[in-house]
Amino acid sequence: MLSIAGIGAAGLILGVSSLLPSILTEWTPEAIEQLQEVLPWLALVVLLEIPTWPVSNILLALDRQKDAAWYETLTSAILFVAIVTPILLGFGVLGAVYGMVGYAVVRALGSAVWVMARLTQLQAHDVDVSQTQESRDVDPAPVSLMEQLRFSLPLGLSSYVNKLNRNIDKVVVSVLLPVFALADYTLGAQEVPIIRVIPFAIGSVLISRFVAYQLEGKNQELLDLWYRGVEKVSLLVLPLGVLSIVIAPDLIAWIASSDQADYSGAVLPFQIYNAIVLLRVTHYGSLLQAFGDSKGVLRMSLQLVALNLALSIPATLAFGIVGTAASTLLANIVNWWLYLRRIGRHLDLPAHKVLPFGRYTSILGISLGIGAIMMAIQQWGFPGMNAPLRLLTIIALFLPTYWFVGSWTQVIKQDDREQFRRWVSLTFFRSS
Repeated sequence: MLSIAGIGAAGLILGVSSLLPSILTEWTPEAIEQLQEVLPWLALVVLLEIPTWPVSNILLALDRQKDAAWYETLTSAILFVAIVTPILLGFGVLGAVYGMVGYAVVRALGSAVWVMARLTQLQAHDVDVSQTQESRDVDPAPVSLMEQLRFSLPLGLSSYVNKLNRNIDKVVVSVLLPVFALADYTLGAQEVPIIRVIPFAIGSVLISRFVAYQLEGKNQELLDLWYRGVEKVSLLVLPLGVLSIVIAPDLIAWIASSDQADYSGAVLPFQIYNAIVLLRVTHYGSLLQAFGDSKGVLRMSLQLVALNLALSIPATLAFGIVGTAASTLLANIVNWWLYLRRIGRHLDLPAHKVLPFGRYTSILGISLGIGAIMMAIQQWGFPGMNAPLRLLTIIALFLPTYWFVGSWTQVIKQDDREQFRRWVSLTFFRSS
């Protein structure tokens, strides 16, 4: 079905390409020709990528949580490298598009090999893939096909909608603004891959325990586990999110800007886009899934697309790519609060108690304070330093300072420091 969707989406892109002269009447013929040169390659990317979208969920269904986390990490990192490396080497937007084609090929082939290897491994050990780690010792009641569809279909559609949402703002920019603006925005509208995948990884591991507590009616234990997960993720994601905002000017200058091209216009969109990371302190959908609310997951995804589209069009027309990024951030904030309200209904809590906001604000406050100091040092302490060296210097100053201040204020506790060492060594991903 997703292969058919990929073919349809690719065909739609090619169809739009032929209509560009009549749609973009204010564009120059040269700009339209350049966009028409790019769109067939983007159609190929879509054709190859869409069928791989369910891979993470397939790995989770096979009880391979760490595989799912690694899959998300690697695909995000490969895409980031595929986009920025050609630009860094001076090949411009077309080079970045070719890089995306390479990424799509690697993802398609790698996904097929990965899933087939895990299926073969399970068959070799005669494991029933319909049973998860938490349920192998339990003889579950039979579930009808209709019940399975009612639960799983919204999740599948939600995955599709989430992928659409990641690109809806870029489509708006491509239609409403010149091609050079699209180049800046494509570079700037990126989240640092490893930061984005951490909440997904934690949620993937904890969801089976959420389900167990929910089925046993242990809502307080479920809430305590949820809080602990949010606190641990916040300790890592919030400072890294702030750090990515601080180093944005030097990062963009290092990887993209050159004598032939200036991508400084991507800096502010990058900073705004990575402010969204400050909301990603957990995998919110995992708790809704634990309560069987797969329709809620789909509704939140559709809601975000609608908000993003409704806000980004006027914001882009008024403020360019900065408006696009800001509207994307605003849409995520609104949807985030609506997500908390829906989760709160399952937990019988108001939205402001769904997250441990006291700990969250303490961690965020320390991170922002250190970030402000680092920005001052960046601007006035090392004004003549080249971008790569200044970037590395700021990172080398930020992380130990956060560690020291967090430990001194008891925001980072002893068990948190042990967890940090485990995460930094990637033991979290390697352990079974």
